[in-house]
Amino acid sequence: MRNAKHLIKNLNKNRKGSIEGLPLQLMIMIIIATMGTAILVGWMGDIDSPKHIGAVEVVSGDIVLEGNSTSDGAVRIYVSDQDGNPLGGATVVLSGLGITDENGKTAYRTTDSRGYAEFEHLNITLRGAEIGFITVNVSMSEYGENNTSRVAVIS
Repeated sequence: MRNAKHLIKNLNKNRKGSIEGLPLQLMIMIIIATMGTAILVGWMGDIDSPKHIGAVEVVSGDIVLEGNSTSDGAVRIYVSDQDGNPLGGATVVLSGLGITDENGKTAYRTTDSRGYAEFEHLNITLRGAEIGFITVNVSMSEYGENNTSRVAVIS
């Protein structure tokens, strides 16, 4: 027991190694942290920026009803991605004013390779109003949704 107490007293008095050891440990920690950060940044460099639907344009303009409930005019929608390229394969759904296709079902189309979706023979009901709006909803897997465009319907 006496030897252990003697060693502890001698260790407390010996301060030579503490100054030299601290910078070495600090440098090792800095090197490990730097390498870890470099690895993480390298992994994140391969991450692509998220894709999204860019513009949704109503090319055909307003819908003018002949009568109060049907339209024979075509509605043409153009959809592009965030870079302005045509977005083929996107689903376009028209909603509002009780709009349906010629079969009485939900009016939807898929854009072609040039980014266009065309609707014909739509059933629309303007109940006593002279003007109303149809919302254009666009969605595509990996691109999300966009419902910022509307089409004016005038009787």
